[in-house]
Amino acid sequence: MYSKSMTPPFKSARQIQTSGTMIVTLRIRSRSLRMVPTELGIDEVTSSERRVFESLASSGVRGTALHSLNLPEHAYKRTGELDFVIVLDDIVLVVEVKGGQVSCHDRVWTYRDRAGNHRTSHEGPFKQAQSGMYALRDRLRERLGQIVNDVAFGFLIVTPDVDIPSGFEWAEETYCGRGAYNRGIDKAIQRARSYWLAKEPRRFSIDSSLNSRLMNDLRPSFDQSPLLDARASALDASMVRLTDEQYSRLDLISDEPRVICNGGAGTGKTFLAAEVARRQALAGRRVLLTCRSRVLAAFVQQLLAGTGVDVKAVEESTVAGPYDVLVVDEAQDVMTFDMLDHLEKAIDGGWADGQWVMFLDQNAQAHFYGDFDPDALGYIDSFRPVRAALKFNCRNTREIAFQTRAYTGADTGVATAGAGPEVVFAKVADKEAETAALEGHLRSLRENDVRPENITIVSLRGDWESSAAKNLRDTRKGRVRRLTTTGAAEWPGKSMTWASAVDIKGLENRFVCVIDIDSVVSELEANLLYVALSRPRAGLWVAVSPSAENHLNYLFKKHGISALEAYQKAKA
Repeated sequence: MYSKSMTPPFKSARQIQTSGTMIVTLRIRSRSLRMVPTELGIDEVTSSERRVFESLASSGVRGTALHSLNLPEHAYKRTGELDFVIVLDDIVLVVEVKGGQVSCHDRVWTYRDRAGNHRTSHEGPFKQAQSGMYALRDRLRERLGQIVNDVAFGFLIVTPDVDIPSGFEWAEETYCGRGAYNRGIDKAIQRARSYWLAKEPRRFSIDSSLNSRLMNDLRPSFDQSPLLDARASALDASMVRLTDEQYSRLDLISDEPRVICNGGAGTGKTFLAAEVARRQALAGRRVLLTCRSRVLAAFVQQLLAGTGVDVKAVEESTVAGPYDVLVVDEAQDVMTFDMLDHLEKAIDGGWADGQWVMFLDQNAQAHFYGDFDPDALGYIDSFRPVRAALKFNCRNTREIAFQTRAYTGADTGVATAGAGPEVVFAKVADKEAETAALEGHLRSLRENDVRPENITIVSLRGDWESSAAKNLRDTRKGRVRRLTTTGAAEWPGKSMTWASAVDIKGLENRFVCVIDIDSVVSELEANLLYVALSRPRAGLWVAVSPSAENHLNYLFKKHGISALEAYQKAKA
């Protein structure tokens, strides 16, 4: 028998509160003007935009320049067509770049590139930039409110290859031709800035608070990750953007040769590791991304297909180095001297002088395989890598993060995914009751239009033959697929999945059902529980056997208060 209405300790946080192919890229490090993104694939932009990007990055202008990279389907069409948006301390400047030959006859503009291709337009670059500027201002006003009325806006046209004769349709200060461009684009920007500020003398400066709000709104539109976009299409059919915290870690990793990035389950380590590897490969470097799990390696391999990144599990890889950059995901799993010696051969310069990034979780996953050696981690620390932390949980809802922490004590980070349905604990007397309870829950998910591929059954025991899922009706009809390396390469696939807690590590799904919990007394069992509870993004259902209930009660009493404090922090 089971019940959805659980007696203590199976409480929600609310109840507790109530009861108490490699592409060479251009990468520039700016002295003062911050470039977003920090890199441009040569095949992704025109040569003129690339040259202007380089000029902006090396200029003495202080502020942030955002380049519109790969946004053909951007929701705000005008904004998506802007070449650059420069945010200074007192103005937002839209920059339109027209490379090659530019001419105008009888009010028809003709643009001809170096290959001889040409196109015509009745809307010249000045009107195009002006309409884009207004569209951007209106969009920001809609998103940020009337405070945008106090911000000065302007535009600048740049033709780095030609000089356009003066015309009555535009002011000279809003144009930078070949001659001015060669003398320095920073001078053209300052001239345009002075011109527009003189036209709007009552505008206020952009302080740090407003600048942050502008960046929070603009940056995701200009620096969306194609890797994360692909992930969203497969799982949620919605855009997933890097968090501000992950952006800052990417910036840090770009500047430092050796980094250890620590974060709990759900903080985005695997996708950030893949994004780091992708960007390093785009910069023309030879990159190896490795982890201990073959299943996780297969999943990451399909994410990075076509990027030029080599993805291999540590134990099945042969050293084909040296690589320019080594990225290690779930690095706590490789903390043995044997594996570290093996990996060092793959890095140009070794641990001491090579470029490498490690992503690890020092919560319960640290001892997952039983061979974690703290001395090995101390050895890696002896090379003085920069330490970074991921504190925000961008996977789990607040309720899932709360329950994971309440039963494991692990720091799951501040949940930012928002509130979700209550976690359901189902008491089950035996295996047959567990199968029946699981059957009922799956039926409920189907009635709520949850697609099969968005459901994963996670077994702590990890043995298919004895699993409560083996006798499901869906299993008998061939609708439950066991997770393998092949399945991970197609994750989440097109059917419901079953996985051991060992194999699911590093992966996630919308809805997770945790079953086959025989005991949670040992350290390994607690580690498995941590992995299983932290896999879902939306819904979590847990079958609790009599053999595990008492110790779960004990764990909840031990960790419940700290979990509640973290829950309240996430809501604040």
